[in-house]
Amino acid sequence: MNKKSLNRLLGSIGLLLLVMSCQRDDICPETTQTTPMLVLRFYDAEDRDSPKTPTNLSIRATVAGKDTALYKTINRDSFAIPLRTDRNLTTYAFTLFDNADEEEEDPDLIAKTDSLSFTYGREQIYINRACAYKVIYNSMKLTLSGGEDGSWIDSYIIEEPNIEDETQAHISIFF
Repeated sequence: MNKKSLNRLLGSIGLLLLVMSCQRDDICPETTQTTPMLVLRFYDAEDRDSPKTPTNLSIRATVAGKDTALYKTINRDSFAIPLRTDRNLTTYAFTLFDNADEEEEDPDLIAKTDSLSFTYGREQIYINRACAYKVIYNSMKLTLSGGEDGSWIDSYIIEEPNIEDETQAHISIFF
């Protein structure tokens, strides 16, 4: 074998080894269900079958002493909120008639804040190498505490205590 043929052979082997050592990118597809969020749905307290939209609802979380707005002045009857994956407790402040961003406040709409504390068990489930783990929440419990003027939330029903997906409302809130 001459030197030119040997160089070609070694080059081909090197190129083959380089191509074989490449790995495809591990990207978690958007269609893969990962850690689910808690789905809440609001209803009229007097007509419990009728969905009701809270007016200017804001949802805030306090984590490590820092107040973070999750939603600001939303007007819809259902939404999803994340639960903590590192603890068995998540607390949010729900403020009805939040006019913090408006210059003129309507005197008929006085802001009312309720604190909702969600307690649950956590279970990590391995999905795959690209998506890693997801957390499902078991045995959901809710503690409601009203503000200074009492609670604006009348009652609630935990429809599904195990949060494994986001296909239905887990908690119905009546006000």
